[in-house]
Amino acid sequence: MFSTVDGGFGGILLSKKNHDSGIKHMPCWTSGEVPAKYPWMSEDEFCEVCVIGGGITGALCALSIAEKGHSVMLITSNEIGFGATACASSAVEADMGRTLTDLERITSIDAALDLYAMGREALDELENLCHSLDASEGKCGYKCNFSRHDSLIYTDDDSELELLNHEYLARKHNGFESTYITRETARDSFSFDMCGGVLTKEFGGSLNPYHLTHLCLIRAEALGVKIFEHTQAEEIETPKNGGSGVKIITSTRRTIHADKLVLATGSEGIESLLTSCRRRTVYSAITRKILPENDSGWPGHCVIRTFSNPCITYSFTPGGRISASGLESRFLASGGKLGGLINMPAAQKSKFAHLEDSIRFLFPAMSSTRVEFIHECQYFTAPDGLPLIGEHPDYPDCFFALCTGKNTVLYSKLAAKLIADEIEELYSEDLAMFKPTRYK
Repeated sequence: MFSTVDGGFGGILLSKKNHDSGIKHMPCWTSGEVPAKYPWMSEDEFCEVCVIGGGITGALCALSIAEKGHSVMLITSNEIGFGATACASSAVEADMGRTLTDLERITSIDAALDLYAMGREALDELENLCHSLDASEGKCGYKCNFSRHDSLIYTDDDSELELLNHEYLARKHNGFESTYITRETARDSFSFDMCGGVLTKEFGGSLNPYHLTHLCLIRAEALGVKIFEHTQAEEIETPKNGGSGVKIITSTRRTIHADKLVLATGSEGIESLLTSCRRRTVYSAITRKILPENDSGWPGHCVIRTFSNPCITYSFTPGGRISASGLESRFLASGGKLGGLINMPAAQKSKFAHLEDSIRFLFPAMSSTRVEFIHECQYFTAPDGLPLIGEHPDYPDCFFALCTGKNTVLYSKLAAKLIADEIEELYSEDLAMFKPTRYK
């Protein structure tokens, strides 16, 4: 038996509006109407698979498992998509926001290349899923609006050129179509100077993660998935002495009996499993809509990531805004629901100011680069930054899909496929690098 708290920690949404600057302290994804609402659980339930977690990971897992023909239900303590998913970046990158050099340090070059291959495959599958959802469930007026782009990592520090060139050669020689951009060639296309860059073909994309979450569950519900909001899993009983099945006691004083359980609770799950997890706060800023006639200096709206520290990702959102995300701090953000009622500390203000200044520096020709939305999101991650995916021997019939941080959307697509296959007893060698017990 163990306890869990579902949702809540993933994001701190500062909802107070600064009337002087016009900046809204909230994610832009949740600034409109809610695509769908769901009831709270009022009766005891029985199902083959219960998914705990109402974010992008839980939604993708529920849909993937239901498509295998299983009876599925999903519960979340909050509204669908509120939390870390609401704070997720529009950018998705097949390299998971990591260079081959970085990944080689924590795994091996073979494992790093495998992860890149998985990332590219997951990006392809995500693109197909988004287009399919937009064509069917998107009729409700909400769309994922996925678009495929090249990805660029660049540096403005000459001392990093050797490492950047090593990254370029590693990608090119291992089949990832890449181009090295020099200072001179960059000036012909980009509105900002760089010492060097690596442009990888169709290695990135952009989407609306909040709408993707809702559209996945709209399709899942059509497949028979039961969805309950405001229903927290307060206690979980796992089988003993060779038994099977999982019992979940909820905050609504109802009980779920399931053959299998999928925990897609993000940071809460990681914190409960790992004593060595790392806590981070990530800051994001999103501009007003960019006027089409001033959209220049950004070839193909490629996903742009800085090579050095701080590592910031720039993307063009489906709504025609510039998003700057990834500026991190090891310190916690302002606290909980009170965050919007107190003055933001100077250190936090400086983070958002840094992001806004960097947008104006990179794209000086674009008008309307004033920031309209800012938010901060707290999360826990494993020491290697990779998600925790798979069954845990200490908790029979329980599968973990714990994806947090800057790469949540693509990791979630990976996790959904691996978990659905594992429930079908179709085991993949890819699970080895994500197994929840790798730090024991």
